[in-house]
Amino acid sequence: MTAPFDPYDDRSEIGRDVLDAHVATTPIRPARLIDVLGRTRAALGLKPLTAPALLFVPIGAILGPAGAGWLGLDLLGRLYPAMSTALAALGIFVGLGMSLDQRSERRLLAAASLEAVVTIALVSGAFVYVLTAWEVRPDIGLLPLALALGLCASATAAGVAPADAPLADRLAVRIADLDDVLPIAIGGVVLALAATSAPLEVLRLAAGNVALGLSVAVAGWLLFDRAHGEAERAVFVIGVVALLGGGAAYLGVSPLLSGMVAGLFWKYAPGRADTIIRDDLRRLQHPLVVLLLIFAGASAQPSTLALWLLGPYVLVRLAGKLAGGWLVSRVMFELSPGDIGSHLLAPGVIGLAFALAFHHASGTTASLAVLTAVAAGTLIGEVLAAFALVGPGRR
Repeated sequence: MTAPFDPYDDRSEIGRDVLDAHVATTPIRPARLIDVLGRTRAALGLKPLTAPALLFVPIGAILGPAGAGWLGLDLLGRLYPAMSTALAALGIFVGLGMSLDQRSERRLLAAASLEAVVTIALVSGAFVYVLTAWEVRPDIGLLPLALALGLCASATAAGVAPADAPLADRLAVRIADLDDVLPIAIGGVVLALAATSAPLEVLRLAAGNVALGLSVAVAGWLLFDRAHGEAERAVFVIGVVALLGGGAAYLGVSPLLSGMVAGLFWKYAPGRADTIIRDDLRRLQHPLVVLLLIFAGASAQPSTLALWLLGPYVLVRLAGKLAGGWLVSRVMFELSPGDIGSHLLAPGVIGLAFALAFHHASGTTASLAVLTAVAAGTLIGEVLAAFALVGPGRR
């Protein structure tokens, strides 16, 4: 058995997933239900007493075409390139959060990828079976729709474990941090499938997705350290992130993957590119996530297909996460199923981000139903996770 290790023993600021914040661990009492909902995950470092998805997705739905109509379909279409920049920023943070030069991190990434694969396989397989049994023929194709739902379901937001937390809790949180990596990578191929069914074209789009991230990352690396002053450097950073997001939107590829590739390049490139991009992007992270959640809520539109997808999505995602956590506990002896299972329930923002990118790449009725089901499932998942993490059994 491998000796216990501390996942935050090095690069602790980078090692923790900056997409998430603290989660309260006090028992639930009926009078404190609102407190519990207010202590759910906060994407991109929002304060622990805020619940961004539970608050801003409904606000977006109220403002969108299905509500007051202040954010119409035409306006949402024109705003997507800006939202693509927010998606690229999320990908950058995921890339910066990986530490592939550390054996302990590689082991945790392997465990997180195993958990993600289990969830993707169970959810995608379940939807292939269910939609075939229901004789539903989505206009985007059965396989891309099922894979998209599986990828959205596999994303997890994890809380930040305190330094004095038990080792099992810190390991579970870090696995939950890293299980976005493989879905983002696979998502580049799935978005290509959403745009075309020609195998060579799918490969070309997926390769172009990675090439975009690398080329923009190299350009940023050459610029950041040569900037004359903080103001000029901030302009370079914003321009590079906008180029990642705008280029991905123009090509119809995944801004999450382009951003993750760029973030990983900056992390290991010589110089201070990773520190520069992380410090400067933190000034924008809160407004970007708020806008992203509002945009996702406004883009969602209730439909019969979305309603039919929602129930199986919530139930099978829950089963997939618990099965994935159990399997991880079989290969990581430091963990028990109870240690990791509850940490994998909160959907966070990455699943919604991928659903947005998927709908933009496809633009079909079925992809809109996926976005709507994932948006509603995210709200339900956040509530379930709040109860799982702050129940009497958690200390």
